[in-house]
Amino acid sequence: MTVSNLCNFSSLSLVLILTILLSACQTPVSVNPKQHGGATAKYQINSLTAELETDMDTVFRASIQALDVLGYFRTGEVHEEQSITIFSRKVGDEKIFVQIFQEADEKVLIHIRIGIFGNLPESQTILAEIQDIIMNQ
Repeated sequence: MTVSNLCNFSSLSLVLILTILLSACQTPVSVNPKQHGGATAKYQINSLTAELETDMDTVFRASIQALDVLGYFRTGEVHEEQSITIFSRKVGDEKIFVQIFQEADEKVLIHIRIGIFGNLPESQTILAEIQDIIMNQ
């Protein structure tokens, strides 16, 4: 195999792997066992995404409360017109991103990502805590 063929093969393999990762199916997952499977979210590549039927301010306040209750250290926030991003860290210095987007009146989209590669069980725990706080208000 020549160097040119090896480079083409490597490039093709890399493109194929990236295509598979980027087009990975969105896996519906149950979030909160207290809700008996009624609350679901989608996990794609490295983020857990869910829709919540409330306003952005309520989700923001519930998110910071949930992160505090779960023992995460909040490091910052970015407030924009249609979105809010909360930055946190956990033991082991892994970054946690909670992004809140206003989709429509009383409809919010929330993305939770832990680290670079994501962590589904931990993301589910955070989302379940956010949902519990919202339901108990």
